[in-house]
Amino acid sequence: LYMKLTVSQLKYMLVLGSVSGDRGIRTVDIAKKLSIQRSSAFNMLNKLSDEGLVVKNDDKMVALTEQGKQKADCLCKKVKDTVKKLEENFDLPREYAEDCALMIISCSEDI
Repeated sequence: LYMKLTVSQLKYMLVLGSVSGDRGIRTVDIAKKLSIQRSSAFNMLNKLSDEGLVVKNDDKMVALTEQGKQKADCLCKKVKDTVKKLEENFDLPREYAEDCALMIISCSEDI
């Protein structure tokens, strides 16, 4: 099942894919990593949960579902490949290349 994800949703998926193990991560920690308010993280995680990409555990932890893990892995690879191309071909600094990669991926294809 393919779905379009926004740049914001892609950022959450990258964070979840890089830090959440089987146990998961707290919403407040996701908010800190993304430099956003906890309420914003809570709302987005609810949307990702509705899409079947994350699950909230009884102990207030959020973890990727199997579908979410697959999407996060695919996304991570696509971001790395796109960042590399942007850095090589356009001489962009990494932080700009990562933002551009997420925008390109969110516009160009389903993850």
